[in-house]
Amino acid sequence: MHWRIEVPNQRDRLGALLDAIEQALVAHGIEASVREDLRLIAEEVVSNAMDYGGCPPDPQHQIVVDIRRHEDRLHVQFQDSGRPFDPVAHAPPDLDADLLDRPVGGLGVHLVLQIAESVSYVREEPYNILRVVLRAH
Repeated sequence: MHWRIEVPNQRDRLGALLDAIEQALVAHGIEASVREDLRLIAEEVVSNAMDYGGCPPDPQHQIVVDIRRHEDRLHVQFQDSGRPFDPVAHAPPDLDADLLDRPVGGLGVHLVLQIAESVSYVREEPYNILRVVLRAH
């Protein structure tokens, strides 16, 4: 089973991407808790690419999400053409610090790393490729 979903790098298309992922997962019998986890992961990863990737909103720049099911795992690949950014390489946020002392950002990536079984990043010019593996049930 394989799904490929592409949307232009435009913030107003994020909802359509998340809905398409949901529909594909429902159609293939993926349970609600896994769908919710993947929705959160996709929203964080794609929002970061759209907001901080350095590509202006442009229908020519696509964000691609590939989802494959292999046995009891979902293998999800996010690809964008923004500036290089390896979320795996960044230090986790200091969750013990006072809220007013914490820098802005980093919590979404932290959540992705906590939910997924594995997360890896590679830069294959001109693309950022983030691979996420999570249980399919």
